[in-house]
Formats: sequence, C-alpha cells, structure tokens
Amino acid sequence: MNRYSYEGLNKNGDKVSGTMFGIKEDLVNEIRDKGIILTSIKEDRKSMRRGRYTLKDFKNNSEELYHLVSAGIKLDQAIATLIKNTRKQSVHDFWEGTLARIKEGHQFSAALRSGFDQHGFGGGELYINILAVGEEIGDLKNAFKNLLEYLEFKFSLIKEIKSAISYPLFLVAMSMVTVVIVCGFILPRFAKIFTAAELAKLPAISKLTIGYGKFLNAHFPLITLVGVAVIGVIIWLASTPAFVKRFKKWAYTLPLVGDYMLLSDLANLFSSLGSMLGGGVDVSRALKLSAAVVGSEKLINLLSETNDEVRKGHRISQVWSSNDMMPEDAVSLVVVGENSARMGEIFETLGKRYLDNFKTGIARALGLLEPLIIVFVGFFIALVVISIMLSVVSLGDVAL
Repeated sequence: MNRYSYEGLNKNGDKVSGTMFGIKEDLVNEIRDKGIILTSIKEDRKSMRRGRYTLKDFKNNSEELYHLVSAGIKLDQAIATLIKNTRKQSVHDFWEGTLARIKEGHQFSAALRSGFDQHGFGGGELYINILAVGEEIGDLKNAFKNLLEYLEFKFSLIKEIKSAISYPLFLVAMSMVTVVIVCGFILPRFAKIFTAAELAKLPAISKLTIGYGKFLNAHFPLITLVGVAVIGVIIWLASTPAFVKRFKKWAYTLPLVGDYMLLSDLANLFSSLGSMLGGGVDVSRALKLSAAVVGSEKLINLLSETNDEVRKGHRISQVWSSNDMMPEDAVSLVVVGENSARMGEIFETLGKRYLDNFKTGIARALGLLEPLIIVFVGFFIALVVISIMLSVVSLGDVAL
C-alpha cells in the first residue's frame, strides 16, 4: 500500500483535496462513495519516516483514537483512519497488524498485546489492562480517557527527570570545557616565556599548574579519544537493562538521590493506581501491574505484600501504615479513599501531589547545585590566576 494525494469537487462544486494511505482502486471507490468527483489522484512519493514504535507514538495514537471513538466512530474504522494518516512506517505496521487481528475476531486488548510483543514495546501490560476493562464494560471512550491521563502524567514526570539530569550535566560539561581550554591551550603558551632554569625556580603551585597544562596539551588527542570512548561505554551501558537495574539499585542507596527517586516512584505508583482503579481494574490486579512502574525493590516487595494482604481481606492502609516507606499523609488519604469508596480519585490526587513534591525538591537541589559548580569553576580560575601571578613575580626575582 502507498500514500496518495487527491483533488476533486464535492457536491457543492467546491474544491477538496487530501491524502490517503492504501490501494489506489480501493481509495478511488472510497472517495467516490463520499460524493466527491475526482479530478486527480497520484502517488505521494514522500517516503515514510523510519524509527521504532515508541511510547510517544502510542500516546499520540491513543489521543487520536479517543477523539474518534468519542465522536461515535467504530473502533475498526477509527484505527483505519489512523493508519491512513500516519507518515511513520512503524506506526502504520503496528496498527495495521492490530486491525488485522481485530478483523480475525480477537479482542482489541488481545490484538494490542500481540502488537506490543511483536514490536518489542515494553511496559504495555498496564495500558492493555486499562483498555481491556473498558472493552469488557463497553466504555472504551472512558478507558482511553483514563489511559491518556496516565500517559500525560508519565510524560510530565519523564520531562521533570530529564530536566533535573540535563541541567547539572550541562554545567559540569561546561566546567570541564573551561578547565581544558585554560589548562590545555592558555597555560602552555604562557609557559613558553620561561627557560628550563626559570621553571625550576617557580613556586610549587605554579609548577603543578603549568605542568598539568603541558601534559594536557601534549596528550590532548589521546585524552580526547579516551573521553569519547568513556562516553560511548556509558551510553552503551545505559542501554543495557541489567546495568541500568544495578545502577538504579545503587542510586537508591544514596542519601539525597535515593529520596528523590523514591518521590518519583511514589508519584508514578499513585498515578497508575488512580488510572487503573478509575478505569475499573480491580485492586489486586492494579497493585500487581503497578509494580512494573516503580524501580525500588523495597517498594516492589511492599506492593507484592500489599496484594497478598488485600486478597486475605485486609485494607491497603493497614499494610502501608506499618511500613516506613509510605508517607503518613499518603496513608491518611488512602484511609479516606477506602471509607468513601473513591480510591481512584484519591490515588490520582496523591499522584499529582507527589509529582509537585518531586518538582519542588528537584528545584531546591538545583538551586544549591548551581552555585556550588560556579564556586568550583571560580576557585579553579582563581588558582590559575594566582599561579600566573606568582610565576610573573618569580620571573622578576630571577631577573634581579
């Protein structure tokens, strides 16, 4: 199938145009069935964009399907519309396969699960269960709405985390560039005004600074190569699930970083529980699936324990109140939700509250980190300036 651009006249004689994806003969019949008189139809040779099917693609597609389903369009027709309008190959393949499985008699949720497995889309079980419940009760519109609310929250959280990481990394990178420029290029030029005998009589701090600059300048290509190799290894390790898991486990043990990671986990956990319970997923299944959205092993074990106790007839608040990991304000609000039978709304409220707490905490940490990095760079520049001044003074003493 290819993409085609068409032009024509509608029943009122007005010019209309558009693009559609499919087999030319089928598209011609479809356009004519709409009462449009075709004046031209030609293949749009713009190639489809490449790339794997991502969470952002799924979010955008879910939003399109939500609006189409809300307008009263049948699900299979809504998916067909999505397929025709996409310009990304993986999106087209994902939904074309999903539509084919639906036409074979599979449920929408089962067709999605097969698509996720086929395209290596991780973490899709939570989304599938939200939609599966909506499918069971005949309310896909509300299911898509709950799914979109959770995805919006997830993207907001991801954005905050990326922002929290990228800004300190930028400051550190610029500090390193400053060090390299000053030591690798400025200091070696300055050192040329001294003879070997004069260099030997310089103060220790000047010798150390100038020596470091000469070493950096002489071995700059090798140091650059090693730096690039280290960055490459870090990027490769970051794409390895086993390493990422071990790194997160270690990061949770750090005093300040671990606290912020736990805040992020709690925000994600509460939001996922709110979306699933609001969508009609039972408490036990919601607790089990929510373990996939957190990274802390202690929190995962707590969710498993909570699930077991809930099956025995105990309340969530009873389990969480005896665990130090769950904040008191969260437990108190869960009690309110249990007594008022509004658990979905309560968990959504908690998700937003802890996302705000995470944002506030990160902003406070960055507010402290920025001046520390500036002080470090300033201290280094001051050290270089002092070394140069001492060298000049020593040069005057030698001349005398």
